[in-house]
Amino acid sequence: MKYFLCFSLLISLACSREKQPEPTAVSDRQFAVQGIGNAVIIRSFLDLQNSVNTLNEFATSYVYDSTNTEKLYTLRREWTNTVISWKLSSIFLKGKLSEDIKSAAFYPAANITAIEKVISSDTSKIDLAYVQALPENATGLAAIEYLIYGTNQGDDESVISAFNATGSRRGSFLRALCQDLKQQSDQLMYHWSIAGDAYINKFMASGGNARSESLGVLTDNIISTISIIKDERVGLPLGINQGKSQPELVESKYGGQSINFIRAELQGIEQIFSGKRTNKVGINALYWLLDQDNAKSGDVKLSSIIEAQFADIFSKLDLIKSPLEQAVVSNPKQVADFYESLSKLQLLVQNDMVTSLKFQD
Repeated sequence: MKYFLCFSLLISLACSREKQPEPTAVSDRQFAVQGIGNAVIIRSFLDLQNSVNTLNEFATSYVYDSTNTEKLYTLRREWTNTVISWKLSSIFLKGKLSEDIKSAAFYPAANITAIEKVISSDTSKIDLAYVQALPENATGLAAIEYLIYGTNQGDDESVISAFNATGSRRGSFLRALCQDLKQQSDQLMYHWSIAGDAYINKFMASGGNARSESLGVLTDNIISTISIIKDERVGLPLGINQGKSQPELVESKYGGQSINFIRAELQGIEQIFSGKRTNKVGINALYWLLDQDNAKSGDVKLSSIIEAQFADIFSKLDLIKSPLEQAVVSNPKQVADFYESLSKLQLLVQNDMVTSLKFQD
């Protein structure tokens, strides 16, 4: 009887073990979304916040010593770094990812007439509150670009003279613009970080295969960003639909940095595929996910084809040695080759990749 009871107990224990639920498996799709969220998105906004903080420091330093040419050069360098940081993170502030954010536009086109009107106005104080009430085209990184470069590239003396001719008002405006950017970057970091609104958790929890889930939204953002780079950043100044170049339509009108900003915006897209913020090994992101789904074009892995297309894009971009506003006039064929390479990437993503990821609408 004793042995029978022991045998019965063992059977009961075995049955109870069988009935215990298995740990919930994380899908490949959700695994990729979590990797992108942790390794790419939060790091992007942290880099942006740090860049804006540095820009504020050097803007203040220059305002208090506005005849110092070296400080002007340093300010320009930090402005460029800030725009690059913005470009690397801006893809995460498009479409549905920006619905809960008051402002996601750091680099709206500048209206220099509106900017000069602010500087020459009789308002008693130009500060953060005043700037935040201005129209978008008188604020942001493009407004700062105009102030620190002027309309005649290479003419540093005219920029220095303008700051000194209008006294502290031009300097006050510059500082207030930078402070506005700082507040926006701080809000973005708070919105996404776990210590703040924790939107990153909402993003990473949305790992399903619907087009409205995080991966679908990111894919839409990738497609729209490639389209903007191709049609607006490159196609407009190249004059694709006009038959002649329009150099005045480059994005960086005053600083001559359009090529660098296009490169950064493309790197912002590529990091979602590779999971890399640097040249080090990245986390499992879109390339990995496509491989997990055995996505191919013919007999070749789709991830390899897309990776090769990115390499072709960057190699063609590197061949453009002069500022874009000059290249579209002096060497339009070189710019057109870059444009065509972008077109190929756009088709690969919006056709092959979207089909392979099997979204459910």
